[in-house]
Amino acid sequence: MSLKILILGAGYGTRLQRDLLNDTTNKYSHLLGVPKALLPLGGKDALITLWLDALIESNIDITTSVYIVTNSPSYLSFISWAEAHNIPTKNIFNDNSTSNENRLGAVEDIVFAIKKIPLQNSNLLIIGGDTLFLKDFNFKKLYKKFNLINSNDEGCLVTTYKVNDDDVHKLGILELNEENQVISFLEKPSPQSTISRTGCPCFYFLHNNSLRLLQEFLEESKNNPNHTIEDRDATGKFLAWVINNKKFKFFAENVQGRIDVGGLQSYIDANKYFDNSTFLTL
Repeated sequence: MSLKILILGAGYGTRLQRDLLNDTTNKYSHLLGVPKALLPLGGKDALITLWLDALIESNIDITTSVYIVTNSPSYLSFISWAEAHNIPTKNIFNDNSTSNENRLGAVEDIVFAIKKIPLQNSNLLIIGGDTLFLKDFNFKKLYKKFNLINSNDEGCLVTTYKVNDDDVHKLGILELNEENQVISFLEKPSPQSTISRTGCPCFYFLHNNSLRLLQEFLEESKNNPNHTIEDRDATGKFLAWVINNKKFKFFAENVQGRIDVGGLQSYIDANKYFDNSTFLTL
């Protein structure tokens, strides 16, 4: 099967925008209103340009494979970025939300986008638009592993990295068996409740036959009388539902680490890191 790639860019970056407003130096005031995926980073015009470079170097045809879902306030900015990088503007989807208060949430954005992506005989890679990996990133290796998993069976592939004890309660934590199959997903557990220190960033190779589960998860969530936007705003909630209910096989491949651009300080740190480093794709 071929591969389609969906980058999630419909968040509103409320923490970063708040940090920028509170920054008394005004050094970063030019970033006000800029979506996190389009933040200039490491000498590139945008964070997601680093992803684009890695995909191109791995012989991915970006004109037919890369799609982005965003919101109304950011739509024209993504269109401008796409035009500058030879991405067809029809590959940029506006989810029509206008604020953090009426956002769709990441899972619903994925469902919204896959109805527009020609996915016949294609698997799907989901990439968080505010996430990057460290310098050991090797797209070809990960894609090869995903295809190997599916040479005799059907399965999805996620990336994992080692987290510190102090961060376990902040993240989704995976428990793996000896074959690196994910056997459970723990949502922000206490460090004492699991020996696993395996975090999972938003970089998921999803088998085509698993995609129907996104709509099923969304419908089940909305039918829950206690449902809130948070239940569909984190992609990890979907993974937890699939894995813990044994609806589809997920396997894991370790990476050195990841950078998550959440607030101003993490952006400053990421910019410094990528000024002196590049993705490794060979």
